[in-house]
Amino acid sequence: MLTSVVLLAFAVICVQSQTELVLPPLPYAYSALEPVLSEHLMRLHHDKHFDTYTKKTNEALKTIMADTSANEQLKELAKKPLEEILHDVLHLPEQYQFPLRHNGGGYYNHKLFFSMLKAPTATAAENKPTGVLLEAIESSFGSFDKFRELFSAASINLFGSGWVWLYIDAQTHKLVLNFTANQDNPIMFDKKHVVLLGIDVWEHAYYPVYENRRSEYIDNFWRIVNWPFVAQLYAEGTTKRADL
Repeated sequence: MLTSVVLLAFAVICVQSQTELVLPPLPYAYSALEPVLSEHLMRLHHDKHFDTYTKKTNEALKTIMADTSANEQLKELAKKPLEEILHDVLHLPEQYQFPLRHNGGGYYNHKLFFSMLKAPTATAAENKPTGVLLEAIESSFGSFDKFRELFSAASINLFGSGWVWLYIDAQTHKLVLNFTANQDNPIMFDKKHVVLLGIDVWEHAYYPVYENRRSEYIDNFWRIVNWPFVAQLYAEGTTKRADL
């Protein structure tokens, strides 16, 4: 009897020791991005969609910890920071891969996305990066205007739901543009990719304001990019990666 109690207590401790994600508040008021993104849209996107990804990721992690057939390696992974879980998500057992790839990816993507935004400038031309980040963009794409043109075209032409990303490629050490479907992101494919900027082109990110006019949403997106935050990610990424 005592053994059973001890084993039950140990099981409870294991479940509680996993990573517990919390829904971070927006770093600005819900109305701060108007008129580009409305308060109503931001409440739906943050309080409903982002919250759902948070809850479902936690549910998936708890299920792993309670699964008596799961090996210790999987349970140890479930206790790690989400970024480390996503690095290995494509190698997880099938029953855990989809919920963590979709919901864990959704959590990671949205946490970044909302931090990448700020109050809008009057025009897109007024909002652009400076310093070493601008130099890196110009080096990789020829000019900032060319980069913005390519990023916008990829975002408009992405079929279905997904994201378009700017990141430092782990192999070439250059800034690259690429897209992912659904809630995938670059770190799922190489943990050394350094994500700098992403745009959410799921319909829930723009439909309440723009309906089917995705191109209009993307045109206005350039007014709300938080370039100082992107520059911080670039600086941190290049500092951590000695080979960049």
